[in-house]
Amino acid sequence: MRGEGGARGDGAARGDGSYRQPALHDLLNPKSVVIVGLSERPGSTGGRILANLRRSGFGGGVYGVHPSGRDVDGVPVYPTLADVPDTPSVALVCTPAGTVTDVVRQAGEKGCRGAVVFASGFEETADGAARAAELRDLAARHGMSLVGPNCLGAFNPGRDLWLTGTDFGADLRPGPVAVVSQSGSGCILLTGSGRLGFSYVVSSGNETVTGLADYLDYFVQDPSTRAVGIVVEGLSDAEGVLAAVRKGHDNGVAVVALKVGRTELGARNVASHTGAIAGDARAYAAFCRRAGIVPVADFDDLTEALVALSTLRTRPKGNRVAFVGLSGGEIGLVSDMAADFGVHREDGAVRLADLAPGTREELARILPDFATIANPLDGTGQLVGDPDRFGRLAAAVAGDPGVDLVAVSLDAPPALGDRLATSYTRLLATLPGVRERSGTPVVVLSNYGGGLHPFAAEALAGSDIPVVHGTRAGMAAIAAVTAAATHTPVTVAEPPRPDPATLRDVLPALEATGQVPQDVLAGLAERYGLPLPKRIAAESADEAVAAADAIGFPVVVKTASPKVVHKSDVGGVAVGPSTPAEVRAAYGAVTASVARHLGEPAPRVVVEELVADGVEAFVGCVPDPVFGQVLALGAGGTLVELQPDPALALPPVSPDDVRRMVAGTPLARLFAGYRGAPPADADAFADLVPRVARLAADLREAAVEIDLNPVAVLPRGRGVRVLDLRIVAASNTAASTTVRLPRPQTPQTR
Repeated sequence: MRGEGGARGDGAARGDGSYRQPALHDLLNPKSVVIVGLSERPGSTGGRILANLRRSGFGGGVYGVHPSGRDVDGVPVYPTLADVPDTPSVALVCTPAGTVTDVVRQAGEKGCRGAVVFASGFEETADGAARAAELRDLAARHGMSLVGPNCLGAFNPGRDLWLTGTDFGADLRPGPVAVVSQSGSGCILLTGSGRLGFSYVVSSGNETVTGLADYLDYFVQDPSTRAVGIVVEGLSDAEGVLAAVRKGHDNGVAVVALKVGRTELGARNVASHTGAIAGDARAYAAFCRRAGIVPVADFDDLTEALVALSTLRTRPKGNRVAFVGLSGGEIGLVSDMAADFGVHREDGAVRLADLAPGTREELARILPDFATIANPLDGTGQLVGDPDRFGRLAAAVAGDPGVDLVAVSLDAPPALGDRLATSYTRLLATLPGVRERSGTPVVVLSNYGGGLHPFAAEALAGSDIPVVHGTRAGMAAIAAVTAAATHTPVTVAEPPRPDPATLRDVLPALEATGQVPQDVLAGLAERYGLPLPKRIAAESADEAVAAADAIGFPVVVKTASPKVVHKSDVGGVAVGPSTPAEVRAAYGAVTASVARHLGEPAPRVVVEELVADGVEAFVGCVPDPVFGQVLALGAGGTLVELQPDPALALPPVSPDDVRRMVAGTPLARLFAGYRGAPPADADAFADLVPRVARLAADLREAAVEIDLNPVAVLPRGRGVRVLDLRIVAASNTAASTTVRLPRPQTPQTR
C-alpha cells in the first residue's frame, strides 16, 4: 500500500463490510489476472494492458489467452481459458463483442471472480441487447462482477494496479477520491487534471452487470475514500444508488455527481453512446436532493468540489460561510457568484454568516478606518504586506461562533511576479495556524482558474486547507462542502401496505376509459382526506335545484359525463348560479352543450359548492421510468403559467418538505397575502400534499397521473378545497419523462 490514500487489500471496510456485489472487491483488488486476446500485435488493447501492469510492477500472476498459444514478452499465453493452470481473479476481455459472452462463460466456469469487458456493441446498439442479457445471466450464474462493456477499465492507484490499456498518466498519486464515470473521457479528464489523488478510478461504461449503485456501495465503505465523484449519463437503479449514498453519509463520504444529458439533445447523445435512459432533468435534481448527492454543472465544478471535499479532514458544522479577501472588486465578484448558489435563500447551500458584535469589534481594531466591516469582508490592500494583521483578521473571523467555514479569497496565479508571490505566500502561511487554533475549516478561493503559483501551493502543503480554482467553480466547491455537511438523511418509516381497495376501485375504470370517473374519485378523496367542495349529483333540472338548495347558493353546475375530460372546453360548466331559476337555466345549458359535443344525451350533472376565494395551487404526481413517482406543485388555476418549472420532489414527503418546496415557487408570496389578500392556510396545504403522495404510492401498479388543479387554499384557519381531482392512465413515460404542467384552469371549471 502506498501513501495515505492507498486502497485496502484485506477487505476491511467501514460499516458492516457487506457489499451489494461481494465479488467486486476481488475484481478491484485481484491477486492474478488473465488477458484474453493478448497478442504481439502493436497497439492492441491486451498489449497496452500488459505494458501498464509491467510499468506499475504488479506483483500478482499475469497470464494470457490467445488461439496461437505464443508467449508475449515473457507472459505465458494459453489457447483457451481452460488451459490456464491457475484460477485468475479477473479476466480482462480484449476480444470483439461477438466473442465476449463465450469468454465470460469460460471465465465463470474457470472460477474467475470478475471480468472487464472493453468491447462496444451491447445495449448501445440495436442488435446488442441479447448479448447484454446473456452477460447478465452468466454473471448471476457464476457470482461474478463485471466492469463494462464499452469501457476503459479500472485503475487502483493504491496498488499501482492497471486493469486498463489507457494511459491515465504515470505519476498519478494515491488519495482519498474514488471516481465512477459512465463516460471514459470523464476518467481521463479527472485523472489528467493533476488536482486529485485517487483510491479507485472506474470507467463503468454500459454497466450491464455491475452498476453505479454497486460501485458506490463499495467505495463509501472504503476507509481510504473521503469523496466519490460520479459522471452520470443515466441511472438504472435509483433505489440502489439512494441506499449507497445514505451509507456514505453514515461513513462521512460525500458523493458529487455530474449529470450529462440534461437537455433533449444531450439525452439523445447519451442514449446513442451507452443506451442509458437519461431521465427527466428536474426529476434527477429532486433525486439528488432526496439522496444528498451534490450535483455540479461541469467538470470544473466536479474537480474543485472533489478537491475541497477530499482535502478537508473536518467538515463544517453548518452552511454559514464567512468570505474574507483583500480586494474590493474580487470580494464583489465573490458576492455576486455566491448569490447563484443560494446565499440569499433559506434553502441555499451557502449562507452568509452573521458576524458577532465581538468579532466586529476585533476587526475594527485590525482594519484601517476606511474599511467596511461586513460579510463578505474586504480586508483592503493594506494587509497584503502585513501577514501578522492578516492572520489576526482570519483568526477573528474563524473564531466567531456563528461561522462554520471561512473562505479566503486570495489569488496567486502561476506567472505572478516573485515579489507578489512571496507576499501572498506569507499571507497563506498564516492560515494553517488559524485553522488549527480555531477548529474552523478554511478554504482558499483563487479567482483564477488556471492554477496556483508554486510558492503559494507550498505554503499550504500538508494542511487540510484546500485551494479551489476559479470563482464560479470554487463557489460550487464551497457549496458542495456545506451541502454535504448539512444534508439530513430522510428517515422514512416502512410504508404501509397499499390499500387493495384503491387499486380495485381504479383499475377497471382505467382499463375501460383511461380515466377514473367522478363517483370513484369522490370515494378516493374521502378515503385519503382530500377535501372536495360539497357536491350532489342530479339528473334533472328539478334535482339540480333541490341540490343547490341543500348546498346553499351560489353553486357550480358541472357535467358528470365520464366521456368529458376538460369540461369547460365543451360548455360543461356553469359557475355562480345564485337562484333556483338560474340553476334551472344552467342545467339546461350545460346538458345541451355537452350533448351536442358528444352526439348523445348527457343528463347527469354535479351541483357543487362554489368556492370563490383562496389562493389557487396545483398538486400532481406522474411516474418516471427511472425515479418512480415524481410529485409536483406550484401556482394553480389561471396562475399555473407563472411557474413553467414547478417544484418537484420524490415521495414520500413530509409537511416540512412541502413548505420548503413552496418557498421556491410563487405560492410563497401568494400564501403570505398578495396585494392585500388575507394570508392563506399554508399549513393545511402542507398537510394535503403528503396525502396526495400516499394516494400515488397506493396506485403505483396502476401507472397513473394524478392532477389536483386547482386546489383552493382558503384564508388561514379555513383549510383547503380540491376543486378538481383527475386521475388518468399515464402517458408513454418510457418515451417522455417530462413532468407536465396542468392546463390553466379557472376555479371549478373542469
